Amino acid sequence: MSFELKPKKPGKYFGLGFAAVSAIFLFNPDIAIIDVLPDFIGYALLAVSMYFARDLSPHFENAWRKFRTLTLVTFLKTLSLLWVFGGLTSAQERPTMMLLLAFCFALCELIWGIPAWRSLIEGFVIHSQTSGGEFPLIEKGANKHRPGKNISISFRDFTVFFMIWKLFFSNIAEFSVLSSHSYDDTAFDWHRFIGLYRIFAIFACTVVCVIWLYRAISFFRGILRDDVLISSLKEKYEKTVLPNTGLFIRRDIFFVLGLFAAATLTAVDFYIDGVNVVPDTLTAIIFIWTFIKLKPYYKNYKLGAIFAAVYGVLTVVGASLSYDYVNGAWVSKTWVNRQVFMEFITMYPVRIVEEVFLFVTVFYALKGVVAIINDHCGYIPATMSDTYRESRLEAIRKEICVKVYICLAFAALTAVSGGLYELILSFDLFISPIWWIINFAVSAVFFVSALYMFGAVNEEVESRYMLD
Repeated sequence: MSFELKPKKPGKYFGLGFAAVSAIFLFNPDIAIIDVLPDFIGYALLAVSMYFARDLSPHFENAWRKFRTLTLVTFLKTLSLLWVFGGLTSAQERPTMMLLLAFCFALCELIWGIPAWRSLIEGFVIHSQTSGGEFPLIEKGANKHRPGKNISISFRDFTVFFMIWKLFFSNIAEFSVLSSHSYDDTAFDWHRFIGLYRIFAIFACTVVCVIWLYRAISFFRGILRDDVLISSLKEKYEKTVLPNTGLFIRRDIFFVLGLFAAATLTAVDFYIDGVNVVPDTLTAIIFIWTFIKLKPYYKNYKLGAIFAAVYGVLTVVGASLSYDYVNGAWVSKTWVNRQVFMEFITMYPVRIVEEVFLFVTVFYALKGVVAIINDHCGYIPATMSDTYRESRLEAIRKEICVKVYICLAFAALTAVSGGLYELILSFDLFISPIWWIINFAVSAVFFVSALYMFGAVNEEVESRYMLD
């Protein structure tokens, strides 16, 4: 298949407009792990804003990596709400759990956040000094009697102060729960006033947060209006990065493999009260995206996308029917009660077909991975003979394909274990209550095998294009 990958070119503002929007999601005070405007969206926007700039300097690349990590950390922080308020934590344990999670996530945010902001702002300053730019070098409050403070350094320092201030007041009220665990019965329980403490913390935090929001928007607006800076960024990118086609191929394949791994992760079934916490419809959506990204590498990508779409429809129907059946009061009477048996007969064929389409979707996705292996894996020096090159490349591809076959085998086991779920429940066997654990374990191993394959393929792609 002919290969053509067109690198994405930077837009009018070099992608930095996302950074200005990110401040809206980052400025608001939190209550422990409760965040009205999710921080992970703000950090994701900052990471996206560094999409082009990350290739221009180590400072921008460091900022991009840390904002990407913070996106994951704060997303897990948002997900932890399900753990605390989703029935997995008792009412007595909830205050302590909120303190523990809030403290851990705040510590992670400081560890990665402060260096990320410092790298981002220092990247603008250094680029302006070496390649052109005016706004990052402006001295704030300068006059003829004394020099002013650099506007970028001033914003950097205030951002560090803002992060510490915000995280301190977002968590300080939660420490009152420690007074409720005293062994002294006469000790006063300060946690009974937790609502009052939180209100005070929000008011104390809001003033600094609003000031930071104003300064952040002003800073990034100044960056976007600096035509000299934006032009120099574009010029440097077009001269030093765009000609490096191997870099874009490596990244595109990495993204495709990452989508496949993400799809297998969402395929891991974790049941609570008969409901799969992560719906399989999300798996189908990610697989469709995977096939779309496979377009330059795999000629049958459309067929794979069709199978993934059909699988997505089946997941919606199957989940609805399965929920009604599993949560019924007479599941154990399936084979002796006609009404329950008819519910089972209506539901189970849909679930079987659903699992079949899951396997077929994975099968076609892995065929796309094999196409990538055949065309983009393995590096053999050109100085070697053609015979040696061909034999060595064939050996490398066969070695990687073994990992693909392993992944496919666990995909089959995942489909089988998922398809047996309702059938096992219907017989009310000793293994019925724990079958969801077996299914979870099998699908988790499927995800691990996908990661194993991901690493092997990506390593060979990196080797192939490392000198481009």
